[in-house]
Amino acid sequence: MTKRTLAWTTTTLLAAACAPAIAQGVGGCSPPGWVMTFDDEFNGFNLDTTKWRAENAALIKNNELQYYAPANVVVNNGVMSLISRRQNMGGRQYTSGLVETRGKFSQTFGRFEYRAKMPRTRGLWPAFWMLPENGQWPPEIDIMELLGHDPFTVYMSNHWGVWPNVPYQTTAFTGPDFSADFHTFRVDWFPDRMEFYVDETLRAIHTQAVPAQPFYMIINTAVGGNWPGNPDATTVFPQSHVVDWVRAYRRDGGLNRLANGGFETQASGNRPANWTFSGAAYAEPFSPRSAADAGKLFGRFTGAANTSTMHQEFAAAAGERWRATAYWMNNSADRMQGANFASTIVEFRTAAGALISSVSDRSLDANSPLNEWQRVVVTGVAPAGTARVRLVLQFSQPAMAAGAAFMDDVELVPVEFCPADVDRSGFVDSDDFIVYVDAFGGGETCADFDESGFTDSDDFIAFVTAFSNGC
Repeated sequence: MTKRTLAWTTTTLLAAACAPAIAQGVGGCSPPGWVMTFDDEFNGFNLDTTKWRAENAALIKNNELQYYAPANVVVNNGVMSLISRRQNMGGRQYTSGLVETRGKFSQTFGRFEYRAKMPRTRGLWPAFWMLPENGQWPPEIDIMELLGHDPFTVYMSNHWGVWPNVPYQTTAFTGPDFSADFHTFRVDWFPDRMEFYVDETLRAIHTQAVPAQPFYMIINTAVGGNWPGNPDATTVFPQSHVVDWVRAYRRDGGLNRLANGGFETQASGNRPANWTFSGAAYAEPFSPRSAADAGKLFGRFTGAANTSTMHQEFAAAAGERWRATAYWMNNSADRMQGANFASTIVEFRTAAGALISSVSDRSLDANSPLNEWQRVVVTGVAPAGTARVRLVLQFSQPAMAAGAAFMDDVELVPVEFCPADVDRSGFVDSDDFIVYVDAFGGGETCADFDESGFTDSDDFIAFVTAFSNGC
């Protein structure tokens, strides 16, 4: 069957399967590499108090002017609206809404995201943010903040230190009018960094003072305060902060097994610590994706075909599924040339170190886009006899062409679930097909089955193939 025929079949299958998925109200699937731990689609008519607590107080912070009233939190028509009004209550001239998962859900590390449409007008301050479950402040993670008089700019921040000395790192992103339509905002929080996304595009990486304790989620709209300023004659009420859904995930299989996956620690001669290397393998501050350094591989210019490599390996067992993720870049200042290429390789070996099998991806060559970090994912199942799994980053130089391969933020994790088990039930059945088709039809991030960074017919083909194979 040709690819064109498969693409046509995809359309036919969608037409047949989307309707039952919507009718049954099947929820979303987990993105590749993640397991959902929290989800609220706001499909009822009341706030789910098993997940959220609605604030009922005139909080004293930042010289804000609102009273947070539970009545200002409205769930209807598949969304939650936090409504801000000019209304006297509890000694304040304004009311608004705040919900939080404190005491109901918290998590250390993971992905936290929501889809929302912002209020606008001077003096409003909507936010999606996180605080420690133990009640201490700082630290604080601000996934999204916006000032109502500038609905085109969102801010992503983290705060640390000890009061009153509270340093912070913040990044502003200016884009569309975030009050005109719904947009997604998220943070992927790892032990060594926080990656902030707007509409699935990476907008910031923060590496300073990354916290490592359980945090809970907060969604609110403040009125007035030190940062946005107070409402004035131009301010229009009421305003609504409308939330379509909120989701949280943890890494499938846990945290990265690699040490120094960001190449931030060097041994002598700029060699990357914790990696076993051969040939021209280094770490250096040359256009890193995150933090201060990236890895670099290039040829040895021997006149004959040669390779340069870095690897780490760990205990493994037959039947385990392992996933390697790496970001590669073809940098114009030292671009790949000739027939040179770089690879991401997952090897399965015996206890004595003998190679049993491997899976690989040709991750970079002279035709790769310039100055763009490309995400590469390689997944393999350990065959019989496996005692060790090895991740290899390799540069191959068939002749004498110049150029180097740069890589950063490399991970190797055991994967708990079969990829076709999209609803994470522990087995593959018709529910997985329904959930996936629903997610694909809705353009959900988790429908990116081949982890290319976008959703297209290739994802559907890959899912159907995995589903047909039972994994």
